[in-house]
Amino acid sequence: MTMVQAERLQIDESSLRELVETLRFRAESLESLDKLVSSLKQEAEHHHRLADSLKHGLELVQQIVEEREAFFSLSLDMLCIATTSGYFHKVNRAFERTLGYTQEELLSRSFLELVHPEDLEKTQHEVEKLRLGIDTISFDNRYQHKNGDYRWLNWTTPAPIPGSHFLYAVARDVTEQRQRDERTLYLASHDDLTGLANRWRFNEELKASFARLKRHSNRQFAVLVLDLDQFKPVNDNYGHQAGDMVLRTTGERLNAIKRETDVLCRLGGDEFALLAPETDAREASMIAERMRKEIIRPISIGDRDVIVDVSIGIALAEESISDADSLIKLADEAMYDIKRSKVSDGQLTP
Repeated sequence: MTMVQAERLQIDESSLRELVETLRFRAESLESLDKLVSSLKQEAEHHHRLADSLKHGLELVQQIVEEREAFFSLSLDMLCIATTSGYFHKVNRAFERTLGYTQEELLSRSFLELVHPEDLEKTQHEVEKLRLGIDTISFDNRYQHKNGDYRWLNWTTPAPIPGSHFLYAVARDVTEQRQRDERTLYLASHDDLTGLANRWRFNEELKASFARLKRHSNRQFAVLVLDLDQFKPVNDNYGHQAGDMVLRTTGERLNAIKRETDVLCRLGGDEFALLAPETDAREASMIAERMRKEIIRPISIGDRDVIVDVSIGIALAEESISDADSLIKLADEAMYDIKRSKVSDGQLTP
């Protein structure tokens, strides 16, 4: 081999080694690139799956929001989101229907402005309990309608989650139920014809008076029992409607002159009774005379005037008398003594 050939061979080997190194580098680069491409493809697929998942999640969230809004707006219950600082954040249509205000009017003012003055303090106390984490299970208060009337609302409100100042509340209009309950309670304690207290209510008031007398011996009181004279001829001659009118008129007249602390009742039939607190014998006699003067005034029935008289028995509470029935019985006996004396004197037919 000549020197020239040897040099050429050396150059070719060097070039080949460079070529090999270049190819190795490119191969490594291509392999890294393949791995990167593969990784990018996997990441792209992952992002596609994530994007699909996010899209599905957003569609689900949108569906939930739409369903919530539909429930919120169409619910017959009064639903609201309010703040513990006293403002409505969101109300549904049931609030508008119940209270007469638009949503804009309700959201522009503190809900405490609508609460009945008598219920304001207990409402503020209930809101404070919610702030402290105590749920409202059933709470009634009155809210003012736009026309000025008040509606009874019953509230159920879970306490806000820690760190939140939002209240998610449900309210129901219970006005009619409250009115029925009040009417039932009224009928249980009042006479339906005259509107006066009935015998049950009168006995309850008497029991309370006896309890006060035991604690304070100077809290004397009197009971007056009244029975109309010659009432039966009114029913016989003019009918029961006329008799009812006489009883109603008698009740109205007696109610108009009684003291604020007195309790007037219709015991039944044409018999009435009055509980007069802080009253001695002299004052009781004066009360009886005022009542008689009111009762004997003529009562117009159609084109006729009817006049009835009354016999009134008085009994004073004493330590020896411990129950309502005994005191009423004493007053009743005193009343019949007067009635019998009228018969004896010819003032009254037996």
